[in-house]
Amino acid sequence: MKNQNARMDLRVDPAIKDLATRASALLGSRSLSEFVIQAIREKATRVIEECEVISVSNQSYNAFVAACEAPPEPNAALMAAYRRRKMRIETGDIDVSENQQETT
Repeated sequence: MKNQNARMDLRVDPAIKDLATRASALLGSRSLSEFVIQAIREKATRVIEECEVISVSNQSYNAFVAACEAPPEPNAALMAAYRRRKMRIETGDIDVSENQQETT
């Protein structure tokens, strides 16, 4: 099996390269490339986690679960909206696809 690698060519300020080279040596990296790859992996993982993961306290999580498990009864405005939607489906104004089957 061939080892397939994507290539990245970077142009950086000499001071940044010197900084990375020094840090790489201090960590005992086999090469500057290995150090840069590890730095990219760590930073990219952290950025993705910060943007895609939602962290909440136990108290907030428990309140959310409780609200999901015991939703309030529909109020008059919600019931009126439901009746209007149902009427629009019956008259053909709204096409209900297979993924959005009407429930009664």
